[in-house]
Amino acid sequence: MLRRLSIRSKLLAILLLGGIACTAATGLVADRSGSQSLGASIFGQLTTLRESKKSEVERYFAELERQFVVLSRAPATIDAMVAFTSGYKTLQGEHEPPPELLSFYEKDYLPKIESLVEGELSAASYMPTDPLALRLQTDYIARNSFPVDEKQKLLSAGTGTSYDIAHERYHPFLTRAAEASNLSDIMLVDAQTGTVVYTIYKGIDFGSNVVDGPLAQSGIGRAFASALRDGTSDGSVVLEDFRAYPPSLLAPAAFIAVPIIRDGQTLGILIAEVSKDDLDAVMTSHGRWADVGLGKTGEAFLVGPDHRMRSGSRFQRETPDSYFAALSRVGISDADIERIRRFNSAVLNQPDNSRAAEEALRGQSGTDILQDYRGVDVLASWAPIDVLGTRWAILAKMDVAEALAPVSEFRRRVVQVAAAAAAVLTLVSLFAAGAFTRPIREVLAGVNRLAAGDEKTRIPVNGSDEFSELSRAFNTMADEIATRSDKIAQKTGEYEALLRNVFPEIVAERIKMGEESVAEVVKNVAVTVIDIDGINVLVTDATQDTLKAVNELISDIDEAALDAGVEKTHSFGETYIAACGLSTPRLDGARRILSFIAAVAEIAERHSRNWSIPLTVKAAVALGDVEVGLVGQQRTVYSMWGLTVLTARRIVFDADANSVRITKPVLEQLPDTDGFVKKPSIPINRAEAVDTWQGPIAAASSVTAAA
Repeated sequence: MLRRLSIRSKLLAILLLGGIACTAATGLVADRSGSQSLGASIFGQLTTLRESKKSEVERYFAELERQFVVLSRAPATIDAMVAFTSGYKTLQGEHEPPPELLSFYEKDYLPKIESLVEGELSAASYMPTDPLALRLQTDYIARNSFPVDEKQKLLSAGTGTSYDIAHERYHPFLTRAAEASNLSDIMLVDAQTGTVVYTIYKGIDFGSNVVDGPLAQSGIGRAFASALRDGTSDGSVVLEDFRAYPPSLLAPAAFIAVPIIRDGQTLGILIAEVSKDDLDAVMTSHGRWADVGLGKTGEAFLVGPDHRMRSGSRFQRETPDSYFAALSRVGISDADIERIRRFNSAVLNQPDNSRAAEEALRGQSGTDILQDYRGVDVLASWAPIDVLGTRWAILAKMDVAEALAPVSEFRRRVVQVAAAAAAVLTLVSLFAAGAFTRPIREVLAGVNRLAAGDEKTRIPVNGSDEFSELSRAFNTMADEIATRSDKIAQKTGEYEALLRNVFPEIVAERIKMGEESVAEVVKNVAVTVIDIDGINVLVTDATQDTLKAVNELISDIDEAALDAGVEKTHSFGETYIAACGLSTPRLDGARRILSFIAAVAEIAERHSRNWSIPLTVKAAVALGDVEVGLVGQQRTVYSMWGLTVLTARRIVFDADANSVRITKPVLEQLPDTDGFVKKPSIPINRAEAVDTWQGPIAAASSVTAAA
């Protein structure tokens, strides 16, 4: 089928298909590269934030542990433990709940909890049964004139008991200690009986027994048991993870506990409720997600071993309607959603069964694109975090739609540009195909006439492009053979004479001293190999004009090398080899070479316009040690060889037109690497390969400007 097509049709097809393929390939490569680069950047940002939040949480608990140990060892705390325990035991108990206490439970406590539990409620099921505990709650809760949320303001019950005297003495100290550490509550529990003999905020846990009472399996009961079992003379602090706490109306509560020890004897357990709000503020950056680089959809949070959150959700605060709709959509139970609404918090109420949480709880860190607890695709970074013997998972994430939004916009623009380019390309291809094949048909007709015996036939020469040169060469072919041979011989002699005059001054001096062999290793030399596509065509079809063009081109390049402080070593055919730092050490050899390459590209472009010659430039630059010396006996030249030269010669073949390919040492010497893109490694020999970067020659100009 293709054989039947004319050259014009084939050319038109090649131009169209090539242009469309290049546009598509460029778009696909740019899209993939952009997606990968942007994704890697976002993952890096999320991981940095994750580690930052992890450090903040670890510092928070470390400081809390330090302060709590100091408090447990304070003489005032030890004295308070002794005073409250002995004072509690000397109280006169209430055998029946006083009316005031019954009224408190029925009017102030039960109405708040009845919607949170099932079944019929009674005050008796929540009140302590110990007469001494009933006395404490009566004096400090029921008969306390302060509102329910301000019971801690009572300094003395006015009973004159030894317990009340201890309360009046130590309550201010313990209150200040809680405020200093920002703890929600501080409790003192008798180590022998498990009785809560003191609390700051006077909830219904005041006077309760945490060993065999209703609170035995609560957070405070488990914290007491752990501290009593694991506590040592060094005062180790234990953490009891978040649980629903009945005295706090089933709100999530976590506790830390440490033994109070005197003379090797455990007197009691100091227990404090950890501030959920403080931990939440650390993870949510006080609600300033955008200020820490999380945009509109990013967040960081903690997940406990029960796969439930230990800090708040951004979306529950900012967009509650869509948040709850998303939870319902992914199958979160109505009961969990209702608890989140009731407590206005995702802590302990919202499950997270994502792979990220699962791996982090197993001690693994990672990054990936996955679905979050809303069923939305996100870029996530996760890791385990261990605090006071408890392992949580810490996650930082951002919606894919926001993180990769620039890529979507880029794709849309690429499609628009590609469509416009295809239309323009079609018109240009039609015109170019016709213009290209017309001179070919004229030359073919002239050849046919000459073959038929018409020796006077000549091909009209119109213009100065390649086809015109072909016509001119055809017309003068016979007359120019001898002349061309003479000119080649003459140019060869001039070239050899020129080589003898291009030795560096230091080498020339050594030759004058009688040395027959000059060889040395020069370090830190920047070597460039430049290919100027189009020169060989000029030399092959040499006429006075084209040779003049070549001479002018090479002369201009030589001048540019001199201006840039670059030394020319060879130029043959389309290849021009030069170095910087060969005779004179240079610290900025890479920058000078790139400046020189940019100048060569400008020279080639100028000559291409002036002479209507299609010249394109590509280059390679390598940096390292080279071996130099005089080579040859009859035609001695100052030559340069070694791995650096071999590398430059090899990688130039992989450089694209109007681009420069460089090695890593060159890249590291540049003040500005914008525009250079990492390319696949290039094998230099059987054992070695070299990493390369490529950028447009325009990037060389920007490097020079930056310098």
